[in-house]
Amino acid sequence: MSEDTQLLIDAPLLADADADEELGPGDATPIADEDLRGSRLLLAKKSVTPIQIDGQSGGLIKLSCTLQPAYNTRFTWARLRILLQTPEDIHIVDLAPQEIQDSQPVKITVDDKGTLGLTYAPAEASVEQSIQKEYEVYHCTVRGSGITTAKARWDFRENEHRQDGLGTEQTLALTLPVTGKVTGIVLLNARLARSGVGSVLDAIRDLILGDGEMDYSFVMEIPE
Repeated sequence: MSEDTQLLIDAPLLADADADEELGPGDATPIADEDLRGSRLLLAKKSVTPIQIDGQSGGLIKLSCTLQPAYNTRFTWARLRILLQTPEDIHIVDLAPQEIQDSQPVKITVDDKGTLGLTYAPAEASVEQSIQKEYEVYHCTVRGSGITTAKARWDFRENEHRQDGLGTEQTLALTLPVTGKVTGIVLLNARLARSGVGSVLDAIRDLILGDGEMDYSFVMEIPE
């Protein structure tokens, strides 16, 4: 098993021109271009574990997704898409989380069919202890989809009561029934918000990964 973190994507998030055209007079004021600087996506490979899936070689991949907002802003929503390209006919056996709505620490588990599950930390365990024991904490609502396809999608949404953004690092996992080199591309849409006096939302801007003119590709290796 490889435990060395590998940075796959480190790229700026820029204004989505198509979304800007859709803003109407009733919408919040758009955040100015100069105030978007510093908004970035960091996507890293946390680990790749060779596993058996129904008696055949495959892999469990854990990713770390971090959305960095510009100064004095927060992300209220984001959609991350991972489009697997090779090997030919690659598909996702399972992914996690499929749905999680609170910040209770959980551990991602996998069985001999490649099915992923979430085990919650004991109530008496503190967040710090849980993290040390390989538990994950999600700071926003996360919903994932794409099982049996080559397209994984995770939607992140902030808690509407706390209004404290999407948090920092989010751990994502998927199982694949292949070994060797895996390639794909990453797409991201996100909404950046800035609150005014009394936490009243006074400005928003929809962002995309990069400038929309290039693919953000990655390569990972699943060992035998």
